[in-house]
Amino acid sequence: MKDKIHTYIGFALKAGKVRLGVNAICTIKGQVPLLLLCNTASENTKKETLKIAKKYNSVIVLVKNERLEDIFYKENCKLAAVLDQSLATAILDNLNENFEQFGG
Repeated sequence: MKDKIHTYIGFALKAGKVRLGVNAICTIKGQVPLLLLCNTASENTKKETLKIAKKYNSVIVLVKNERLEDIFYKENCKLAAVLDQSLATAILDNLNENFEQFGG
């Protein structure tokens, strides 16, 4: 059974409030309240994520026990941005052992 976080991520995806990949996220105009980082991301991707988080004043959540590509059904997805503040807050309020907040 899916937990609440997966449900909120699904809502964000259906609403078009998600951007996938470092390059797509770097081009966003506006706010990025939440970044989801895959635990299998390379060191370079992690460094880029920290730069993006600083640029947009974002909270970073590390996805520990599953891969982002399995959550978003996109191959090689290592970073995702949730663009809706209320959905980002709902995700942060329901973090469990599979997700770890670091930053923000």
